[in-house]
Amino acid sequence: MNTPDTAIRLELEQFIQTTEFSCLGARAALKRNALTHGHYRCLGDEESARATYRDLLDYALALPRTLSSQSFRTFVATFDEPGIVDELAHEELIWQHLQFMHDIDSRTYGLERGATSDPTQPNFGFHAGGHAFFIVGMHPGSSRASRRFVKPAIAFNSLAQFMLLGEKFYSMQGAIRRREVTNNGSVNPSFVDYEYEQPARHFSGRYTEDDWKCPYVPRHESPAGGIAGELMHPRSDAR
Repeated sequence: MNTPDTAIRLELEQFIQTTEFSCLGARAALKRNALTHGHYRCLGDEESARATYRDLLDYALALPRTLSSQSFRTFVATFDEPGIVDELAHEELIWQHLQFMHDIDSRTYGLERGATSDPTQPNFGFHAGGHAFFIVGMHPGSSRASRRFVKPAIAFNSLAQFMLLGEKFYSMQGAIRRREVTNNGSVNPSFVDYEYEQPARHFSGRYTEDDWKCPYVPRHESPAGGIAGELMHPRSDAR
């Protein structure tokens, strides 16, 4: 594991516990000492992406032994650079970083059953070590208070973990969205408009245009006979 920066780790913990931060899953992970943190030089940098991937792979390979309906676990990567950039620049950098990581992973590992690496699909997940993740990008230039951290950051959340939560997922989702309304004035419009239709739209945190194209090239072939949507929650009407 890349040696975490102690000061950044402390800032991350403090941010997660603020009223502005909405994700209750991250709070639960922190409370249970199940938040894994790595700190790296620069978001979008190829060398930093390789280091992020090495640590995420170790995390992903150990993850199946730790997941349960009671678990809340997350891996958060933070970065020294860049400083404050606008949401378009951050979106470009986060997808560039993920592409570098995916290019390495896809040489050795495949897809989690029921998921795809095609960002146009509703069962898309970012993969590492055969495990699919939902990404939450954060940065100091975010328009959403819940994603406005002092450093660029990427949280990697297991899609299988969401499924294991069952109905608790929807209770937690409802509570998170109520916090969003209180702290940000509204639910994140990206989730309201697109919900589970195209999760890649949610990764950077920017509200994307109708004609948005994900700047990410999948290297995996879709598995024959895969179960589309197995790692999706079926209740797309849930708000």
